[in-house]
Amino acid sequence: MESVQIVLNPLDWSGVSAITSILMLFINFFLLVSVIFAYRTIKEEVKNRDSSLLLWAMDEMSKIKPDLALLHNAGDYENGELGSENHEVAWFQETLEAAYRVSIVMQRLSYMAMSGLISKKHFSKMWGPAFVKAWDSLEHYIHHKRFLNGEPLTLAEGAYSRNDFEKYAVYCREINT
Repeated sequence: MESVQIVLNPLDWSGVSAITSILMLFINFFLLVSVIFAYRTIKEEVKNRDSSLLLWAMDEMSKIKPDLALLHNAGDYENGELGSENHEVAWFQETLEAAYRVSIVMQRLSYMAMSGLISKKHFSKMWGPAFVKAWDSLEHYIHHKRFLNGEPLTLAEGAYSRNDFEKYAVYCREINT
């Protein structure tokens, strides 16, 4: 039998470079695949967060439906001009409590939309008319609260109480007209 002889030629630098290039190709491919999976995971998490926020918003809106109905049928908030001697609130205590609850919830939801936590456009498609109608019912109530707190009455003057609610109602009115 003839003897088997293995000859290992020493690798030169071009061989080492080729092996390193192939190794780097596999590492880059692995990194690319991991970035793609991370992107998909983040995208799904954002959808999950958005759906959770929308479910929370739907729950909040359903809680205030009776209050909204009460406000829409309440009539005028006040008699007389705000700040004058003959100014008086025309709503009953039950209606005032409903106005407070609705304005709080509408401010929270409007803040979510105005700060970009929920898509303003998507949110306005779901509840835009409800926000506009609620603002129309509560505008005098909120202006009166601002007056009592000594702050400006309008956004242009620098009002800050329920300012996101007002901004979002204006946005919804503009987008739906």
